[in-house]
Amino acid sequence: MSGPNYASMPPPPPGQTATWMPPPAPLTAPPPSVPMSQRLAPEHLGARLPWAFLAFLSQSIGLLLVFVGGLIAVTAGVVPPSCFTGGCGTGTEANVAWGIMAARLLIVLGLFGLAAGAGLHLQFRPALAAGASPEETRAYIARRRGEFLLLALTIVLLFLMVWWSVATLPTPA
Repeated sequence: MSGPNYASMPPPPPGQTATWMPPPAPLTAPPPSVPMSQRLAPEHLGARLPWAFLAFLSQSIGLLLVFVGGLIAVTAGVVPPSCFTGGCGTGTEANVAWGIMAARLLIVLGLFGLAAGAGLHLQFRPALAAGASPEETRAYIARRRGEFLLLALTIVLLFLMVWWSVATLPTPA
């Protein structure tokens, strides 16, 4: 067996025991490394949470919801094939109305996901590095403009969806 053993180790200095103990913990907690006024700043929050991943996830789910909502809107607004062969059932109009309502809901949720992802990208994207090349600067500015346009477009589309939903309310008979 190789290596030191208890017999070959030198004795401990006077006044100390032969076993190692961790230093005693301080009685008070150390002051926080970031002042309270800066803890909610985007730079500090951006270092703790994966904002880029959350923005990507939000936009991905938003696009999926817009796509599924569009599919439902297209399929719900079509006259069922059974209407051409044997007459429509009594619930066809109600089924179309339910389908369009579900489609509107999914599209609105999808647009919200797109807007939230674009907003997170705009808020928590790291600043352009000092000494960046002109090409890097153009790419950075183009990406910021694209996210801003996506955010503005989704907000406009959300308002249009709400207006369309309110403007086409059926009148009570």
